[in-house]
Amino acid sequence: MKSDIIEGLQIVGFYSNSQLAERGVKEGDWILEYNGEKVISKTQLQELKLKFQNSNNIVLTVRRGEVEEYFQIWPGDLGIYLAEREKNPDILSDAKRIENIDRLEKKTGMENTFFGSLLNILKVFEIEVNLITLMGLSAFPFRIQFQETWSTDILDPTKGFDCVKFLFDNINLKYKQLENGTTIDEINKAIIGSIDKGIPVLAKNLYEKNEWGIITGYQNQGKDIFCRSYSDKTIDYSLAPQNPDCIIVFEPKPIIFDGDDTLQFEKPKISSLETAKIMLSTKSFGGYLIGNYALKRWQNILEDKDYFESLTDEKFRKICINNNLLFNQYSLNCQIASDYLGSFIEIFPDSNEHLKRLCKFYKAESKILHDCQKFIPINSNEDLRHFFTLQYRTNEAIALIKIQKKNNEILTIMEKLPLFK
Repeated sequence: MKSDIIEGLQIVGFYSNSQLAERGVKEGDWILEYNGEKVISKTQLQELKLKFQNSNNIVLTVRRGEVEEYFQIWPGDLGIYLAEREKNPDILSDAKRIENIDRLEKKTGMENTFFGSLLNILKVFEIEVNLITLMGLSAFPFRIQFQETWSTDILDPTKGFDCVKFLFDNINLKYKQLENGTTIDEINKAIIGSIDKGIPVLAKNLYEKNEWGIITGYQNQGKDIFCRSYSDKTIDYSLAPQNPDCIIVFEPKPIIFDGDDTLQFEKPKISSLETAKIMLSTKSFGGYLIGNYALKRWQNILEDKDYFESLTDEKFRKICINNNLLFNQYSLNCQIASDYLGSFIEIFPDSNEHLKRLCKFYKAESKILHDCQKFIPINSNEDLRHFFTLQYRTNEAIALIKIQKKNNEILTIMEKLPLFK
């Protein structure tokens, strides 16, 4: 069976103040032409934007359903998130797939691929939970960790302090994780067994991008794996280009809490705050520095002029990009922590004032991390040494010092929280 879904560029989200959103372009529209020239790839669109950058007006042709629409726009930034779409894969006669699992899209540029994937799997079990609540119950928004380098593994919730294990234990979700020491045959057997039971599988690194996604089926006796991931280019399920290096499989019918507990009740939320307190007062976990110890190490490296001067251009660029990613993610995490705490202030009246203060501190930390960031053209071929300068790094180090001070105040408040007594 061959799909007739068109190939091209589909709009999956908008930046704030997007000119296309203001013009009436909608999420889900397909970009067909830019100023009369056909476009089906991001690279091609970028070339056309440069070609017509001095034009007074641009006509953008989009497809909405079966109808073509035309919009007059200004040259330059469109303010959109785009996904390149490819034709769906052939479905063989022996294919087994779990249907109705939503697409995974990057609409803000800062999604956490693990929690986004898990949220869609929980929907299969008819478990509806807010993303902020899910992340808060894992204690992930409260976790700051660092190593000797800027590896993006720092942001993986299974690395260092294992927020995934904590989450599943906290909400009583039974699972099995297969990774180091597990053979490909064992992983494939577990995938087939889970899909045969109608249970999707969480999987990491299906696209060589160190991201999490969902295994939704298999065919060709398990040699082909259907998936949803943040790197898909098809409307329907994609075929993963490689086997995952880590999977998480679940029991047929997970039970979230025993008895009458629900996601709104207090025990798991108290547990997540207790864990947040532990992470603030502990030096290291799982080979990673955490809390203020992580921030201090990060700060020291940013201030090490000789270290950065010794780096090759390739290494310098990688560190610059990863550093920017970490600042953005930690800023987002602090905002999520503030929103999470604010969502249950009324549940704990004795701790009401303490929780309000914690919300304020985490919101302030998010702003500090966000405000110290200047524009780094990470998606261009620019020489990033002109942007990621000693002065720029010093400003970031100062921001991290401010965060350390606020963390000390947060810890003081947490130590006095009545709900811990």
